[in-house]
This record gives sequence, C-alpha cells and structure tokens, in this order.
Amino acid sequence: MLVGACGIACETCKKLLNKTCIIDGCSQGTNAAEKLEKQRKTLGFTCPILECAFKNGVSYCMRDCKNFPCKIYYESDFPYSKKFLDIMRM
Repeated sequence: MLVGACGIACETCKKLLNKTCIIDGCSQGTNAAEKLEKQRKTLGFTCPILECAFKNGVSYCMRDCKNFPCKIYYESDFPYSKKFLDIMRM
C-alpha cells in the first residue's frame, strides 16, 4: 500500500484510482527524491509536507516527527482540518 509522508493512503485517493495522478502516488519522506523531482517538473512546485519530510529524514509525519502537527500542516490547509490537527496536538 502506498502511503504518503502526510499519512494519506494513495489507494484511497480518487486521483490515483482514476489514473489521473501525475506522480503515480506519493511516498514516504525518506524515499521522496524521485517523487519531488517529478512534482517539480510536472507541477512546477513540490508538496511542502513531502519536501519537509524528505529534508528531515522522516518517513511518516504523524508517526515519526516529534513536531507533528507543525506549522506546515496548519498553513497548508491540507490534508487535515485544523480541528484534526488540534486533536493530534493533545
């Protein structure tokens, strides 16, 4: 099962299921170099969550990052609501 660094399972993503995902699913942060490059080339930008996880050697933010939820999640407005993030802080 593909799961992005953010914790979203790609197999439940409509973009991947409809075969319209331009990067063929995300990846864990520690293996994201190829995905980030594909995002840069295709979208012109990268996912800030995946970029941060990659730079910090974090596979999955919720599980592995001592700073989760961080400013990036609160500023991104995706993939989780502010209420969910507040619950995760407790």
